[in-house]
Amino acid sequence: MTTPLRPEEALASLRRAGLATQIDAAAFAAACDQERGGAPLDAEIALSALASVYGVRGPSEASAVDRAFVVDEHAAADPAVLGAAWLALERWLEHPIPVSVATDLDELVSYAGDVCFLRRHASAAGEAPYLFSIDRWRTGDDTPYSLYVLRRDGAPLYALGVPVQLHVHPDTEAAAAGVFRTDGLTPSYREHAARCAACRDALRSAADRGVLPDVFRPLLG
Repeated sequence: MTTPLRPEEALASLRRAGLATQIDAAAFAAACDQERGGAPLDAEIALSALASVYGVRGPSEASAVDRAFVVDEHAAADPAVLGAAWLALERWLEHPIPVSVATDLDELVSYAGDVCFLRRHASAAGEAPYLFSIDRWRTGDDTPYSLYVLRRDGAPLYALGVPVQLHVHPDTEAAAAGVFRTDGLTPSYREHAARCAACRDALRSAADRGVLPDVFRPLLG
């Protein structure tokens, strides 16, 4: 049987992952009590408490300092929430995000995750962060929510003991590795390839071998 956590232990675990850094311990303990409803405190409930304090409608004062934000399923389509997430990701990444991907949370997150991945793909930008998410349920009302986090190292997030997702589109990851799929050109890779010598070399090599899909050919210049 798992030993229940104390609020201070749960808070310390979150802080090791760079979360809850500006959250008052008493406020976090109160949120834990509210979320657990008499049940033993565990990592799941601690994350629900974190979401409660951060707020579940995108970046807040408490979450933005940690380069993180929470969105629950009821808020995901709200233009105000999408706009706040869009502006925060642009600011944190110092990269313009097209309006075309900013009207849907999944597309916005996919694009931002690709930007992070492709920066790491470029050797000169090996310290760029990745975009991670943790998808859970608020224990109080069983509402799904997602915690989005920018981190250079995902290990402290994985150490929380819940599933963690690294965001990168499979087609983007494949193209960065020189595997070009039919209809697999993503907006982020289109932007990136123009500035990446290694990607341009891979594109030319695939074209020379006759295996470059037509959708990628405009990138040859």
